Amino acid sequence: MIDYIPEFYKNQRQFQNSIEFYEKNEFGLALESLVELADETEHYFSEEFWTELAKSANMMEMDKVASYCKKQSKKNLKDLDYKLPLGWTTYKISENNFQVHISEKLNGEWKTERRKKDGIEKLLTKNGIHFSNKGRNGYIYYVENGKLIEFEWELEVGGIRLWFEAETHWCLPTKSELKKEDKSRIKDLITDWAEQNKEQIEFD
Repeated sequence: MIDYIPEFYKNQRQFQNSIEFYEKNEFGLALESLVELADETEHYFSEEFWTELAKSANMMEMDKVASYCKKQSKKNLKDLDYKLPLGWTTYKISENNFQVHISEKLNGEWKTERRKKDGIEKLLTKNGIHFSNKGRNGYIYYVENGKLIEFEWELEVGGIRLWFEAETHWCLPTKSELKKEDKSRIKDLITDWAEQNKEQIEFD
């Protein structure tokens, strides 16, 4: 469950305590720190988060903590009226709006699955631009000598909006920095590709 806590909470005292206790094999204290994290932030954590903590508490004969975790799981369903997925947290920011945070581990799993479906292994053998269309959104993959960078796009009224500026590193090799001159060159190549394929494209 520690691995599935969103990055948003990484600087929280209770989260840091849970890691410290876990590394010292103080599993009961690590578990209690995760419970405190949810309590003190007053955010909703997933049903599976509470269920797994309850199981762990039962194994360690922490009956009160186990009972509390089970109640929190039921409270989620009552307050939210839907099941929050593992690795997600949420909290109310206004009467009808909620803020959601998703764990990096879950995002990583999604990326791995999506890249597998898009056949990234084969694409890495072909330099150039590769377009993945999933209806109203998708990805543009750019491959250069075994290196990969990906840009998400969404379909808008005027054409494709490409989320370009936020990407500052190659995806493969992992977290290899993308130089400014390379990014500018890739932008020109994508622009040329769009013209050749009669695609209206707008960079964010």
